[in-house]
Amino acid sequence: MANNGKKRMTLNQLAKELQVSRTTLYNILHEKGAYSEETKKRVYKALEIYNFRMNNHARNLAMNQEYKIAFVGFYSTRFGYFFDEIQAGIERAVEAYEDDGLHIITRYSDREDPGQQVQDLVELEEKGIENYIIFCYHYESVSPQIEHLINTGKNVILFSRRIPGLHPFCSVGCNDYLSGKLMMELLEKFARSGDRVQLLISEHNHRDKLVVGERLKGFYDALKNSRKNFELLEPAWTSPVPEVEKNEIRNVLEERKPDVILDFVCNLQEAAECVKENGKGDTVLLGYDIYPEVVPYIKDSTIDAVIYQDLPSQSFKAVELMFEYICYRKKAGEEDYYLPLNVVFATNCEYFENL
Repeated sequence: MANNGKKRMTLNQLAKELQVSRTTLYNILHEKGAYSEETKKRVYKALEIYNFRMNNHARNLAMNQEYKIAFVGFYSTRFGYFFDEIQAGIERAVEAYEDDGLHIITRYSDREDPGQQVQDLVELEEKGIENYIIFCYHYESVSPQIEHLINTGKNVILFSRRIPGLHPFCSVGCNDYLSGKLMMELLEKFARSGDRVQLLISEHNHRDKLVVGERLKGFYDALKNSRKNFELLEPAWTSPVPEVEKNEIRNVLEERKPDVILDFVCNLQEAAECVKENGKGDTVLLGYDIYPEVVPYIKDSTIDAVIYQDLPSQSFKAVELMFEYICYRKKAGEEDYYLPLNVVFATNCEYFENL
């Protein structure tokens, strides 16, 4: 046995490593029940090797208590980083609460196949799952099934977006309206009065009224009270097909030559490449989200600033809230849990890229 030093070993992992039951391990740690002296020595030797510190919430280990939560979401090959970050938060929650009986069941379906997401919810209910964290895009198609779960007494947390007309346990995400207002604040900070401003928005997200729509609403509302006057060019709604979109972005930027580029969920990487190739000069480039392809452009200030929502913390918080309710009956203190937004520049990028 050798500890790789990367992650804390949980009691479940330790029990598997030693090939003993969870109950036996719990009894040894709490000096109760029956076990052999040889097994006790093996356990304590492992504790020393792994520099193990017991989780204070391990009371459920002895009872083999298990709390099941289904995380039902969607994926998009275009924005893979988004879902990797969500999964990272889920894994962090499992690591934190596995000893206390947490078990996460994940179901992901293609973003453009809401029927499969509905089917996943139906099948999970048939299997007796009572607790759900649901992340959906085509909410009009999925809402009836979510409403059914709520009305039949299931515990439901909506992730990333609150769906109109539904009353779940709570929702967890970021305030997209405020993120739009924050984009306006950044525009005022970096741009000059009279600058020509180009918004880039992917048709891939044209129907997303709950996120992109709220961002735009927040931006335009804040624009009304701006201390500076900007010339807003016609927004560029680019193709959802990546290769076509790249050409459209380049054509728009090269033909219109804006002073400021605001990326509202489009292709920030392509915009940054275009700006860098044509010479950064005084061009301002602002956008949303951090992912590996854009980090170099943030670090060299081709991208002036990015608004970042901490997705791992959001998914961790959603699991934590649900777990604490079903385990300890701790009720959510708010209907909407909005986690803080961060603004990332060249000077602080190193911190955020490693979250």
